[in-house]
Amino acid sequence: MRAHRDVVVVGAGPIGMVAALLLAESGVTTTILEKQTEPGDLPRAISLQDESFRTFEQIGVADALKAESLLDTGSRYFGLGDRLLLEARPTASRLGHPAKTQFDQPILERLLWERTLAHPDIEFVRGAEVTGLVQDEDGVTVSAVIDGASEQITASWLIGADGGRSFVRTALGIELEGTTQPQRWIVIDLANEPTVRDPFAEFHGDGQRPFVLVPGVDGRLRLEFMLFDDEDPDAMTTPDAIRDLVVPRFRDHLDPADVRRAAVYVAHQRVARTYRSGRAFLVGDAAHLMPPFAGQGLNAGVRDATNLAWKLAEVCRGRAGDRLLDTYEVERRPHGRSMMVVSRRIGAVVMGTNPVATRLRDATVRALSLIPSVRSFLANMRFITPPDYSAGAVVAPEDAALDGVAVGRALSQPAVRDASEKEGGLDAHLGLGWSLLQIGGDSQPAVSPFWDAIGATRVRVLAPGHAPAAGEVAETTPVLTAGAGPAPTFVLVRPDRYVAAVFGAAGETRVIDTLRTFLTEPSPVA
Repeated sequence: MRAHRDVVVVGAGPIGMVAALLLAESGVTTTILEKQTEPGDLPRAISLQDESFRTFEQIGVADALKAESLLDTGSRYFGLGDRLLLEARPTASRLGHPAKTQFDQPILERLLWERTLAHPDIEFVRGAEVTGLVQDEDGVTVSAVIDGASEQITASWLIGADGGRSFVRTALGIELEGTTQPQRWIVIDLANEPTVRDPFAEFHGDGQRPFVLVPGVDGRLRLEFMLFDDEDPDAMTTPDAIRDLVVPRFRDHLDPADVRRAAVYVAHQRVARTYRSGRAFLVGDAAHLMPPFAGQGLNAGVRDATNLAWKLAEVCRGRAGDRLLDTYEVERRPHGRSMMVVSRRIGAVVMGTNPVATRLRDATVRALSLIPSVRSFLANMRFITPPDYSAGAVVAPEDAALDGVAVGRALSQPAVRDASEKEGGLDAHLGLGWSLLQIGGDSQPAVSPFWDAIGATRVRVLAPGHAPAAGEVAETTPVLTAGAGPAPTFVLVRPDRYVAAVFGAAGETRVIDTLRTFLTEPSPVA
């Protein structure tokens, strides 16, 4: 019997490894069980958002991944006759990372795999096939075949990160709610692309065979084509069929060695009925499956792992209980479902083949684009809405407010300068746990020892032009300090960089009293 651990994670895809690394960075002993013995080499997901990079920065892989990614990309939507209907690029990120990036999943998996293997608080068990799962009020026991022998792994908590065909989800009896779209697509990933393309994903709804084109760096290119009902998936993935799709429209000739992957898929639109069962939780594709058209699948999974990891860490420290853990589903399931709906709607626009419907689609998009507010909404990709956790583990504001800071929303990450004159993002000064920022005010007033009890890092944020001392940073351009008054305003930031509370000195007691309903351990320190 292996040593009892705080958390066992089933599945070492990107989401499972992100969850394990975040837990381990917080001092939580973690075992991760993975059937494969090497990192995945298939280029599945290809789109990342700024929030995912924010998490990757916390676990130390952001810079290496950016070096091999196509940063600051947009999307173009084409209609009949390959006429451009809309060009969209996300609004400039306020989180300190590119708003949208095209990346290569094998590179991400290798970076995460190496970091997971090297982490002293992670027991990484490869070649482990999970065969059973039981739980009681004290913990979970996972049965697995490891190196041909049956073993049992015990832990206080379990995370199911084992993909769309999740064994954990099935063992827990959790159903997926939703549908599967009837259209099938073939995805072809190519290497050594000779054409230098603009940094845009292209969605071509030509009314004949809709397709998607996504460029990458170092000669990578993804092509996806919708299949017709009478086309056989096996026949469409043969070298001859792939060549017919690619040549001559996209290449003069195709070397078979340049085909990294060719596979047929159907897009599911499903969300787990619940994300939690007792001491077990679902993240990533185990919790939700969505069409690829909005590029949200992996990003939603990273958000899941980031949201759940800090809450489990608080529980493992003895500072929280079920009320905090229950906010995982409250915060994540609605947004996961929302992104699934957006992905489905984008797919419906692209996949039309009816001549009347596609002409009507093109005319509607052109007409709507004449309305300035609608054109701005579409061109800035504001249909990809960020999460709002205001119904979760936060404190509603009453006595204070700051421009651009919203409770339940991600904290902006401005560029700042510290006492040593070093410039960088604010996140580097926040640590891995809670943070208490002071905005405005001449000096930091005395605040409750509650903040020390929860391990909050205190940082005073100064307006541009001020000289920061130890424990202070000055913004290079006004972001958080914009509109701040002479009295101090405090911003409590959760470990996942979401704003938990905004308050003035007079509101501190109320905020602490509400937080104590989520965080139980610090209550004796008034």
